[in-house]
Amino acid sequence: MGEVLFDRDWRFICDSIYRVNATESVEDLERQALECLAVLIHSTQGTFFIAEGKQGSGLLFGRPVVVGMEARYINDFIDGDYSKDPYFLGAGAINKTETFRDSDLMPEEYRMNTSLYREIYQKQGIHYGLRSYLVHDGKIIGNISIFNAREKGDFTVKDVTILDTLAPHIALRLARLLEEEREGKVISGPYLDLTRRFGLTVRESEVVSKVASGKGDREIAGDLCISVSTVKKHLHNIYQKTGVSSRTQLLALLHGLPGGIKAVGRAVGSAGVRRPID
Repeated sequence: MGEVLFDRDWRFICDSIYRVNATESVEDLERQALECLAVLIHSTQGTFFIAEGKQGSGLLFGRPVVVGMEARYINDFIDGDYSKDPYFLGAGAINKTETFRDSDLMPEEYRMNTSLYREIYQKQGIHYGLRSYLVHDGKIIGNISIFNAREKGDFTVKDVTILDTLAPHIALRLARLLEEEREGKVISGPYLDLTRRFGLTVRESEVVSKVASGKGDREIAGDLCISVSTVKKHLHNIYQKTGVSSRTQLLALLHGLPGGIKAVGRAVGSAGVRRPID
């Protein structure tokens, strides 16, 4: 009986689909999806990552939203090279949204010897995982995972069914929100002008907004759940695209102060504005 979905389960699932489709930003979607899953499926931790391209044969994931995990381990995951880890070796071949348990993927003894398990999961008390690769138009655009400690037991077939039912709706909403980001529809205020003028990515615009609020590299890293080195890389790209060389010049550019938008805009315009590669 424990594997059967009852009427109340379907009501929760329908409500979750409504909540997912009511989200207005990628980060809002990530948070809402994890909150809904926490109600529907007993779990101790959860993560939602956005696919940001490829590195060699592996996928690059970023923009994490997490539940019950320390930011430093998320940073270690983002900065680490797990492209050859068995958890991700087959991910590049996935061309439709798929849901599976880690225990379905490989035997427990083998799974416990993977670098991802030893370096990240074990240190966070994670033993069992249930995950879905979110796919749109044959391309992986995200990954949502929930986890349990060993003493909590593995996820059930019912749990798999619930996530498998929700995942296509999450994937479709994510695809639409990412498209809106590329079109600049979900960035507002001065950051929208900056994004359009200089071809900043959404993540770069987020870094700019943190700089504008007076935050340093470490604070920005903590807010965005990325490493300090990743913040520095974003700032380097921002400086190159906008033609500035310091935070002070970037703020002047943002707020239209002397030497700001008009002056720097002419300098960059003479060399051409680089557009992001989607």
